[in-house]
Amino acid sequence: MADFIQLSINGLALGSVYALAAIGFVIVYSATGVVNFASGQFVMLGTFAGVAMLINGGLPWPVGYVGALAAMALFGALFFLVVYLPLRSSPVVTIIIGTVAVGIALQNAAQLTFGSWPFRLQSPFEGMTIEIAGAVITVHAVAVVVGTGILIGLLWLLLHRTTIGIGMRAVAQDVKAARLMGLRVNGLLAFSWVLAALLAGIAGLMLGPMWFADVNMGDPIALKAFAATIIGGFGSLPGAIAGGLFVGLTEVLGASYLSSAYKDLIAFGAMIAFLLVRPQGIFGERIQDRG
Repeated sequence: MADFIQLSINGLALGSVYALAAIGFVIVYSATGVVNFASGQFVMLGTFAGVAMLINGGLPWPVGYVGALAAMALFGALFFLVVYLPLRSSPVVTIIIGTVAVGIALQNAAQLTFGSWPFRLQSPFEGMTIEIAGAVITVHAVAVVVGTGILIGLLWLLLHRTTIGIGMRAVAQDVKAARLMGLRVNGLLAFSWVLAALLAGIAGLMLGPMWFADVNMGDPIALKAFAATIIGGFGSLPGAIAGGLFVGLTEVLGASYLSSAYKDLIAFGAMIAFLLVRPQGIFGERIQDRG
């Protein structure tokens, strides 16, 4: 029982990271109709922003975390201005290819800057553990789960209780109508990319102490985030959360009770099953044309 509790908390912590990456994925898709295949590299960049601030820069973790997230916000704005905005009038597939190209460029830039040797990003709760029903659990894993819950609550308040959030939802519903109503569509779209980059940065900082920071870490994260959105419901924020937690739990529990060789097979097998049986996912709605 103790082992199951420990594995479940670790799975929820890993699933929380996938959920944050999937939420950023959904926010961009809902606002722009673009599937951002560089989402995994966004998370990788967040991890290495932490490496640059905390390891290379030697900053204390509160300052380093703020600096890393500020860098991610700037990166999100630059991505909107340099990649999305010039390609906005192009076919969607062209923009998607652009995100793939940027993801590859980010991965190679990280390798040129930091090298191929992995880094160990320390947690603010390094070495701290708690005991629950005989299970020894790291404080970092608990903090990741709790922190993700708080972030999801703050995101709900942003989207439903602020002018910016309501404007983002209006743009996601109908871009032309939002423009006719006087909303600053470009600014809201830019904020969507910035928010996605911030969520990816937070996910990367959370993931750094659980994984080694490696320049190739973006690809598996992007695939798991994509699987989470399919399982939970493409375009659904609750679905991204549920899908991310499901993928994280199945990965950790499957690796422990079955075999580490099958952990990916379970998650992607579930994704294929949903595509065959319930393509809209757990919380998905009927597909509608964007206005």
